Amino acid sequence: MAVKSVALVAHDNKKRELVDWVSENQAHFASLRLYASGTTGRLLRENLERDDIVCMLGGPLGGDQQIGAKGAFVCAVRI
Repeated sequence: MAVKSVALVAHDNKKRELVDWVSENQAHFASLRLYASGTTGRLLRENLERDDIVCMLGGPLGGDQQIGAKGAFVCAVRI
């Protein structure tokens, strides 16, 4: 069975809120592969103490597009 993945992206003034929400719901995220854009991923790694979070580039540097392309690739492969 394939590992399910979730991508987490937050705008600057929402990063803390996202990190807090994921922290409060760690049990739901424990079995998932997590992808995040730059700073969001770094903050999640530090706060969740998980070194398996895949950090893409920062949003302004193309991280959002990297995550979008990964999703588009997975969808295209499943069709």
